[in-house]
Amino acid sequence: MARPHEDRERHTLVDHRPGGMPVTFAAGAWCAVEIASVEAARADAAISAYETLVEKARSSAAKAGAAAILRSTNGRRAIVLMELDGHVAFRHVAAAWDDHHLEAEHRAKAESGSLALYRVDVVAGEAGIDPDTHDAYAFERASRASGAVRAVLPSLEAADGFRGALLFGLDDAKSPNGSALLYRFTDAQRFDAFRASAPALQFLGPVGETGETVHAVHPVKTFTGEAVPG
Repeated sequence: MARPHEDRERHTLVDHRPGGMPVTFAAGAWCAVEIASVEAARADAAISAYETLVEKARSSAAKAGAAAILRSTNGRRAIVLMELDGHVAFRHVAAAWDDHHLEAEHRAKAESGSLALYRVDVVAGEAGIDPDTHDAYAFERASRASGAVRAVLPSLEAADGFRGALLFGLDDAKSPNGSALLYRFTDAQRFDAFRASAPALQFLGPVGETGETVHAVHPVKTFTGEAVPG
Protein backbone atom coordinates (compact mmCIF):
# COMPACT_ATOMS: atom_id res chain seq x y z
CA MET A 1 0.00 0.00 0.00
CA ALA A 2 1.26 3.48 -0.83
CA ARG A 3 2.25 5.55 2.16
CA PRO A 4 2.72 9.26 2.81
CA HIS A 5 6.02 10.57 1.54
CA GLU A 6 7.77 13.91 1.55
CA ASP A 7 8.15 15.71 -1.75
CA ARG A 8 11.83 16.57 -1.83
CA GLU A 9 11.48 19.71 -3.93
CA ARG A 10 9.07 21.58 -1.67
CA HIS A 11 9.14 19.38 1.46
CA THR A 12 5.40 18.83 1.17
CA LEU A 13 3.90 15.84 2.95
CA VAL A 14 1.78 13.91 0.46
CA ASP A 15 -0.43 10.95 1.30
CA HIS A 16 -0.97 8.95 -1.89
CA ARG A 17 -3.34 6.43 -0.35
CA PRO A 18 -6.77 6.59 -2.05
CA GLY A 19 -9.91 7.58 -0.18
CA GLY A 20 -10.81 10.39 2.18
CA MET A 21 -13.85 11.91 3.82
CA PRO A 22 -16.79 13.13 1.71
CA VAL A 23 -16.39 16.73 0.57
CA THR A 24 -18.62 19.23 -1.17
CA PHE A 25 -18.49 22.88 -2.10
CA ALA A 26 -20.92 25.57 -0.99
CA ALA A 27 -22.86 27.71 -3.44
CA GLY A 28 -20.76 30.74 -4.28
CA ALA A 29 -17.42 29.02 -3.66
CA TRP A 30 -14.60 29.51 -6.14
CA CYS A 31 -13.14 26.31 -7.55
CA ALA A 32 -10.22 25.56 -9.80
CA VAL A 33 -11.18 22.77 -12.18
CA GLU A 34 -8.54 20.83 -14.09
CA ILE A 35 -9.47 18.30 -16.76
CA ALA A 36 -6.41 16.29 -17.72
CA SER A 37 -6.15 13.94 -20.69
CA VAL A 38 -3.81 11.02 -20.01
CA GLU A 39 -2.92 7.66 -21.47
CA ALA A 40 -4.81 4.94 -19.63
CA ALA A 41 -1.50 3.30 -18.75
CA ARG A 42 -0.41 6.52 -17.03
CA ALA A 43 -3.60 7.20 -15.10
CA ASP A 44 -2.15 6.17 -11.74
CA ALA A 45 0.94 8.35 -12.28
CA ALA A 46 -1.23 11.31 -13.26
CA ILE A 47 -3.42 10.90 -10.18
CA SER A 48 -0.30 10.76 -7.99
CA ALA A 49 1.08 13.93 -9.60
CA TYR A 50 -2.17 15.79 -9.01
CA GLU A 51 -2.26 14.67 -5.39
CA THR A 52 1.13 16.33 -4.95
CA LEU A 53 0.00 19.48 -6.78
CA VAL A 54 -3.11 19.75 -4.60
CA GLU A 55 -1.13 19.37 -1.37
CA LYS A 56 1.36 22.00 -2.55
CA ALA A 57 -1.53 24.36 -3.35
CA ARG A 58 -2.98 23.79 0.11
CA SER A 59 0.31 24.59 1.85
CA SER A 60 1.37 27.47 -0.44
CA ALA A 61 0.30 31.08 -0.91
CA ALA A 62 -2.73 29.80 -2.82
CA LYS A 63 -4.16 28.46 0.47
CA ALA A 64 -6.41 25.99 -1.34
CA GLY A 65 -9.18 24.37 0.67
CA ALA A 66 -11.21 21.22 0.13
CA ALA A 67 -10.44 19.27 -3.03
CA ALA A 68 -11.33 16.11 -4.89
CA ILE A 69 -9.60 14.11 -7.60
CA LEU A 70 -11.74 11.98 -9.90
CA ARG A 71 -10.71 9.38 -12.46
CA SER A 72 -12.78 8.52 -15.52
CA THR A 73 -13.87 4.91 -15.72
CA ASN A 74 -11.93 4.47 -18.98
CA GLY A 75 -8.76 5.78 -17.35
CA ARG A 76 -8.35 8.60 -19.90
CA ARG A 77 -9.25 11.58 -17.72
CA ALA A 78 -8.17 12.88 -14.34
CA ILE A 79 -10.39 15.68 -13.03
CA VAL A 80 -9.44 17.92 -10.10
CA LEU A 81 -11.88 20.15 -8.20
CA MET A 82 -10.20 22.44 -5.67
CA GLU A 83 -11.67 25.25 -3.59
CA LEU A 84 -9.86 28.61 -3.69
CA ASP A 85 -10.39 32.09 -2.27
CA GLY A 86 -10.67 33.70 -5.69
CA HIS A 87 -8.68 35.15 -8.58
CA VAL A 88 -5.38 35.82 -6.78
CA ALA A 89 -5.21 32.26 -5.45
CA PHE A 90 -6.10 30.94 -8.90
CA ARG A 91 -3.19 32.83 -10.47
CA HIS A 92 -0.82 31.18 -7.97
CA VAL A 93 -2.20 27.74 -8.86
CA ALA A 94 -2.19 28.39 -12.62
CA ALA A 95 1.49 29.39 -12.58
CA ALA A 96 2.51 26.32 -10.55
CA TRP A 97 0.46 23.90 -12.64
CA ASP A 98 1.72 25.40 -15.90
CA ASP A 99 5.23 24.57 -14.72
CA HIS A 100 4.10 21.01 -14.01
CA HIS A 101 2.69 20.54 -17.50
CA LEU A 102 5.83 21.96 -19.12
CA GLU A 103 7.92 19.49 -17.14
CA ALA A 104 5.59 16.64 -18.10
CA GLU A 105 5.89 17.61 -21.78
CA HIS A 106 9.68 17.82 -21.47
CA ARG A 107 9.72 14.26 -20.14
CA ALA A 108 7.49 13.13 -23.03
CA LYS A 109 4.65 12.13 -20.75
CA ALA A 110 1.25 11.88 -22.43
CA GLU A 111 -0.58 14.45 -20.37
CA SER A 112 -2.41 17.69 -21.13
CA GLY A 113 -4.58 19.74 -18.86
CA SER A 114 -7.29 22.37 -19.07
CA LEU A 115 -7.29 24.48 -15.89
CA ALA A 116 -10.00 27.10 -15.35
CA LEU A 117 -11.66 29.00 -12.53
CA TYR A 118 -15.32 28.30 -11.84
CA ARG A 119 -17.83 29.41 -9.24
CA VAL A 120 -20.35 27.03 -7.71
CA ASP A 121 -23.76 28.19 -8.92
CA VAL A 122 -26.04 25.48 -7.52
CA VAL A 123 -25.74 22.66 -4.99
CA ALA A 124 -28.61 20.20 -5.48
CA GLY A 125 -29.48 17.18 -3.35
CA GLU A 126 -26.73 15.14 -1.69
CA ALA A 127 -23.85 16.48 -3.71
CA GLY A 128 -21.05 15.12 -1.54
CA ILE A 129 -18.01 13.69 -3.33
CA ASP A 130 -17.35 10.40 -1.55
CA PRO A 131 -14.60 7.94 -2.56
CA ASP A 132 -16.26 5.15 -0.58
CA THR A 133 -19.71 5.31 -2.14
CA HIS A 134 -21.06 2.93 -4.76
CA ASP A 135 -23.05 5.75 -6.38
CA ALA A 136 -22.31 6.66 -10.00
CA TYR A 137 -20.74 10.05 -10.78
CA ALA A 138 -20.42 11.82 -14.11
CA PHE A 139 -18.71 15.07 -15.06
CA GLU A 140 -19.76 17.25 -17.97
CA ARG A 141 -18.30 20.49 -19.26
CA ALA A 142 -20.88 22.37 -21.31
CA SER A 143 -20.63 25.26 -23.74
CA ARG A 144 -23.72 26.92 -22.25
CA ALA A 145 -23.84 29.44 -19.41
CA SER A 146 -24.81 28.12 -16.00
CA GLY A 147 -27.85 30.40 -15.99
CA ALA A 148 -29.20 28.56 -19.03
CA VAL A 149 -28.26 25.16 -17.63
CA ARG A 150 -30.21 25.92 -14.43
CA ALA A 151 -33.40 25.28 -16.41
CA VAL A 152 -32.66 21.54 -16.42
CA LEU A 153 -32.46 21.30 -12.62
CA PRO A 154 -36.15 20.53 -11.91
CA SER A 155 -36.04 17.60 -14.33
CA LEU A 156 -32.67 16.51 -12.99
CA GLU A 157 -33.83 16.52 -9.36
CA ALA A 158 -36.96 14.58 -10.32
CA ALA A 159 -35.03 11.98 -12.32
CA ASP A 160 -35.08 8.37 -11.19
CA GLY A 161 -31.92 7.59 -9.23
CA PHE A 162 -30.86 11.21 -8.73
CA ARG A 163 -28.73 11.77 -5.62
CA GLY A 164 -27.11 15.18 -6.09
CA ALA A 165 -25.35 17.59 -8.41
CA LEU A 166 -23.01 20.57 -8.47
CA LEU A 167 -23.41 23.22 -11.18
CA PHE A 168 -20.34 25.38 -11.84
CA GLY A 169 -20.26 28.60 -13.85
CA LEU A 170 -17.06 29.39 -15.77
CA ASP A 171 -15.34 32.62 -14.68
CA ASP A 172 -13.85 33.65 -18.01
CA ALA A 173 -14.71 36.87 -19.83
CA LYS A 174 -13.50 35.31 -23.11
CA SER A 175 -15.84 32.32 -22.72
CA PRO A 176 -18.85 33.59 -20.74
CA ASN A 177 -21.05 30.67 -21.80
CA GLY A 178 -19.07 27.88 -20.15
CA SER A 179 -20.30 25.72 -17.29
CA ALA A 180 -19.72 22.31 -15.76
CA LEU A 181 -21.84 19.74 -13.96
CA LEU A 182 -20.90 17.01 -11.54
CA TYR A 183 -23.76 14.50 -11.29
CA ARG A 184 -24.35 11.86 -8.62
CA PHE A 185 -26.83 9.04 -9.33
CA THR A 186 -27.55 5.71 -7.70
CA ASP A 187 -26.23 3.92 -10.79
CA ALA A 188 -24.88 4.67 -14.25
CA GLN A 189 -27.92 3.33 -16.10
CA ARG A 190 -30.24 5.83 -14.43
CA PHE A 191 -27.83 8.68 -15.18
CA ASP A 192 -27.65 7.62 -18.83
CA ALA A 193 -31.45 7.55 -18.98
CA PHE A 194 -31.62 11.11 -17.63
CA ARG A 195 -28.92 12.39 -20.00
CA ALA A 196 -30.86 10.95 -22.97
CA SER A 197 -34.16 12.49 -21.77
CA ALA A 198 -35.91 15.32 -23.58
CA PRO A 199 -35.21 17.99 -20.89
CA ALA A 200 -31.50 17.14 -20.81
CA LEU A 201 -31.28 17.30 -24.59
CA GLN A 202 -33.20 20.58 -24.63
CA PHE A 203 -31.16 22.44 -22.02
CA LEU A 204 -27.77 20.69 -22.32
CA GLY A 205 -27.81 19.58 -25.92
CA PRO A 206 -26.68 16.21 -27.27
CA VAL A 207 -23.60 14.82 -25.56
CA GLY A 208 -21.46 15.44 -28.63
CA GLU A 209 -22.33 19.15 -28.61
CA THR A 210 -21.39 19.99 -25.02
CA GLY A 211 -17.83 21.05 -25.79
CA GLU A 212 -16.59 17.73 -24.40
CA THR A 213 -18.12 14.33 -23.95
CA VAL A 214 -19.66 13.39 -20.64
CA HIS A 215 -17.19 11.47 -18.49
CA ALA A 216 -18.26 8.66 -16.19
CA VAL A 217 -15.99 9.21 -13.18
CA HIS A 218 -15.39 8.07 -9.63
CA PRO A 219 -13.71 9.95 -6.76
CA VAL A 220 -10.22 8.64 -6.07
CA LYS A 221 -9.04 11.05 -3.38
CA THR A 222 -10.52 13.85 -1.31
CA PHE A 223 -8.86 16.50 0.84
CA THR A 224 -10.53 18.17 3.82
CA GLY A 225 -9.49 20.30 6.79
CA GLU A 226 -6.24 22.16 7.19
CA ALA A 227 -3.30 21.45 4.92
CA VAL A 228 0.04 20.30 6.29
CA PRO A 229 2.35 23.38 6.46
CA GLY A 230 5.03 23.45 3.79
